[in-house]
Formats: sequence, structure tokens, C-alpha cells
Amino acid sequence: MRSTAQRHRTKVSRPAKTIAKSSDLETKPLYLPIQKVYFDQIESGIKKIEYRDDTPHYRSRFINKNGELRNHKVLLLQEGYHDDARRMLVEIVDIQHKQQFETHLGRIIERINF
Repeated sequence: MRSTAQRHRTKVSRPAKTIAKSSDLETKPLYLPIQKVYFDQIESGIKKIEYRDDTPHYRSRFINKNGELRNHKVLLLQEGYHDDARRMLVEIVDIQHKQQFETHLGRIIERINF
């Protein structure tokens, strides 16, 4: 049986393109809701990269109107969608776009609702 990470990963049929990075620093954090199991792995330091599929929804989050990767420095992760959900502000080391978006995570800046 395949692991949970393998079952949830989808294949993208589009060829990978290089996307330039924007020099403008984003003022708002990148907001991503996440399942509890992955939230806990990031908090414990096991998971250092968060993957998102290359879909129109995530393209609007990661790519600006000029077609460049947004220059986010902070990621706001939220465990689920409920009002009193646990949240973490995490430093973004790098964002890459290959077949999908890869957000390389650094240190945890703040824990909210723990």
C-alpha cells in the first residue's frame, strides 16, 4: 500500500517552465491551510518542504500578474479551516516551481492558538 504522501500527490501533464522571481518583497504572508498530520510534521521539523500542485488556484497564490514567482518571506500555515485552528508563521527560505510549487521552510517564527 502506498503512503499518504504518495496517494495525495497528483501528476501534472504540463512541461516544467522556468519562472523568474520577482524582486518586489510581498508584505502579506502566504496563507496555506494544511492537514493536521502535515502541520505536526512541519512543527516537529520532520517536513521541510511544502508541495502544492500547479493549478490555477495555486498559480494565483504563487505567481504575480507579470508571470513571476512572488517573493514571499513568511508562510502562515493553518491546521484546517475552523475558527480556533492552530497556526504557525514559518520563514520561507525559497520557493521553486518545477512540476509543482515547492516551498522550502526555515524556522518557526510564531505559534498561534497552541
